[in-house]
Amino acid sequence: MDFSDYEKLLDRAYAQLPEKTKTQARFEMPQVDVLMEGNKTILKNFAQVAKAFNREEAQLQKFLTKELGSYSTVSGERLIFNKKLFGKKIGDVVKRYAADYVLCPQCKKPDTHFASMEGVKILKCEACGGWKPIKPV
Repeated sequence: MDFSDYEKLLDRAYAQLPEKTKTQARFEMPQVDVLMEGNKTILKNFAQVAKAFNREEAQLQKFLTKELGSYSTVSGERLIFNKKLFGKKIGDVVKRYAADYVLCPQCKKPDTHFASMEGVKILKCEACGGWKPIKPV
């Protein structure tokens, strides 16, 4: 096999890759916007965070409620916790959610979705085809 054959094979392989893998756009972790009012903590940009992750608000709310140990309600685009919580703590939990349920473990891109493989829930990447088993939220 000479070098030109190798180059042709690389070109053919590159042409078959999904478009999402070819882009170099970087995923930016959304910053949480937190406000405390009395005994309540409000995540003001909850809807934008869920949208940035391309996840359902109910699933993200369930994860945050469980991890932060506080009852919460959605009010418009905000998530209201019935407990005083610091913004850094909420931000850390949101980052952990992204690492566990959004970002691909192989290519680190956010182009993932939930799927099932032989009865096990997995996080499947549309960009590289990678996957990992996940714990149900």
